[in-house]
Amino acid sequence: MRTFILTCIALLLMGNVNAQSAADLELAEMLNSGDMLRLNDRYPQMKDSLQVPMLARLAEANLYVSFNQLEKAEEAMADLFTHHQQELDAQTQIGMSALRAMNFLNLGQYAAGGELGGTLVAALEQQVPFEQLYSFVFMERIGKALSHSPAPFLSRPTATQQVPMRIDSVGRGHHLMIPVQVNGITKDFIFDTGCSFGNFVSEAYAKEAGLKIVSDSIPVSGTQIGYVKLGVADSLCIGDMVYHHPVFLIAPPNAETDSVFSFDGVLGYHFIRDAKEIILDFEHDCFIFPEQPSEAEPNMYLSSNTPKIRIFYQHQPIDITFDSGNVKSDLGAWFKERFPDAIPQDAQERPLKRGGFGGVESFTGYVLPEITFQLGATPFTLRQVEVVNDAENRLAAGSLGTDFLQAFKRVTINYDKMFVKGEK
Repeated sequence: MRTFILTCIALLLMGNVNAQSAADLELAEMLNSGDMLRLNDRYPQMKDSLQVPMLARLAEANLYVSFNQLEKAEEAMADLFTHHQQELDAQTQIGMSALRAMNFLNLGQYAAGGELGGTLVAALEQQVPFEQLYSFVFMERIGKALSHSPAPFLSRPTATQQVPMRIDSVGRGHHLMIPVQVNGITKDFIFDTGCSFGNFVSEAYAKEAGLKIVSDSIPVSGTQIGYVKLGVADSLCIGDMVYHHPVFLIAPPNAETDSVFSFDGVLGYHFIRDAKEIILDFEHDCFIFPEQPSEAEPNMYLSSNTPKIRIFYQHQPIDITFDSGNVKSDLGAWFKERFPDAIPQDAQERPLKRGGFGGVESFTGYVLPEITFQLGATPFTLRQVEVVNDAENRLAAGSLGTDFLQAFKRVTINYDKMFVKGEK
């Protein structure tokens, strides 16, 4: 979604040629490049030099969404549409409206998100194919189905909590499992930073746990666009912590993926966000929820509710998707094009498969015996890493999966200050 929004900014500045400053041009360049960590670092230093207030509101809205400050994001977007809507071209209005609708859903202001999503669907359904429309339909149907539901929130003891971790072998890698109780039923869920809305569960689990179904036709995208049901429960319990009013996307059976692995549930974005900080302790096989979140400089931001982490390869920065539900890290076409020397000259192209919602996709690519990156100043090595030839570049730089986490003794994931820290 962010790419759609930011490609319009250079055009917007063309209409403000007489008013723009060097700071405006630098800000537009950072927004167009999507370099949110650089923007987060530079914006406080440059905001007083900006001459185009509309551009400042655009930057603030994107920064607040990216760094998980949802209430401030809504304030910035409300100001943008109240005072600067006439300065926005049609594409930017659509993009920022979509960002605002999703932000409403993340805040638990479901009716507002559904109404805005419905406005976008009505405006575009005769003009664009469903493949470009489905995310707006998702917002509309989620918002309408949950319009009378309370916003989720976490209640927990003040003391640090510790919950057991199970590591399951799956295909070429592993899943990290965490015990979750709903309606008296306890099952191990996949701990998944890549699950971008609520939680994801199987139909069999939804029936066993007695989830209340509030919609049966929510479009989602995986290997293809398909439909899931939407369910709710009064609460979800992890250890002594209670997450009130959780939301569940309920996947239908799929023979192709079910033959590879079966699952009960996936713990996703909203709980992980509201927990603020989670420490994965691989020496003691447990998840730790500290009494107080720690402090560090950000090296992570959100893109469509999915985190991206800044790592380094050959001293060059890479913003890469962080998907702990991915059993093994992989690299995409962007990485191959940026670092062609990372692929050995004698590497043989081979068939590869990737599974997900909707089935299993086939690609070609290479397998690197090992490759070393840095997280901050700490090196980590990944082994047997697939470099996927993805013609549509959907993987971008790639995805850090469970093996990334297992490269450390302890990993701190912090959605409060937006950082990931690994300890050897």
